[in-house]
Amino acid sequence: MTRIHKIKLKISNCYLIEGNQIILIDTGSPGEGMTIINELNKLSVSLTDLSLILHTHGHSDHCGSTTELLRLHKIPTAIHSADSHMTENGKNDFLKTTRLIAKFIKPFVDKPFPSFKADIFIDNYADLKSFGINGIIHSTKGHTNGSISIEFDNREAIIGDVMMGGYMGGEIFPHLPDYHYFAYDLNEINQSIRKILNFQADKFYAGHGGPLKRENIEKRFK
Repeated sequence: MTRIHKIKLKISNCYLIEGNQIILIDTGSPGEGMTIINELNKLSVSLTDLSLILHTHGHSDHCGSTTELLRLHKIPTAIHSADSHMTENGKNDFLKTTRLIAKFIKPFVDKPFPSFKADIFIDNYADLKSFGINGIIHSTKGHTNGSISIEFDNREAIIGDVMMGGYMGGEIFPHLPDYHYFAYDLNEINQSIRKILNFQADKFYAGHGGPLKRENIEKRFK
């Protein structure tokens, strides 16, 4: 059975996934590599144990420390092909705000990050079995064009920034689902929310805040 371990970083979450092998999902903002390593050590995991670093999308607060980790140990990396230009350029696409407060938050999160070229480019559907994990990758665009979510065999899912938990990046009421502060297309976000509610999952881990319960998501976005 798959086990998901949440690693809380400064403004985002990353996740250690344990199955037959171990993968890391997202790497936070630049300069958080040692924080991730220390948290892995608490779980008796080292970088050499990882079969993959998978990114839910190409923003700096989810890919920012990948290069730092790769300098310490070479690990295969993966991202949706539609977001690969951001990781190769080390720069976010234009962040389109969804509410007024996001305009004040934007300068603090829209920063460059060390670039890298992924080893694996995902399209709209992929299986993680070759990396020792019983999980399916689904395209859930709207936050970015290459945003993905991962559905696991334990009735849990990781949904990146399709939505977030709470306010101020999940610092306040982290279990309340809401739209993220940034999304290039809210219509596509709503389609992606409907898609993840078709997953066989009851708990959803977000890139900020969370985890989120199915019943709360259905209530918020019905």
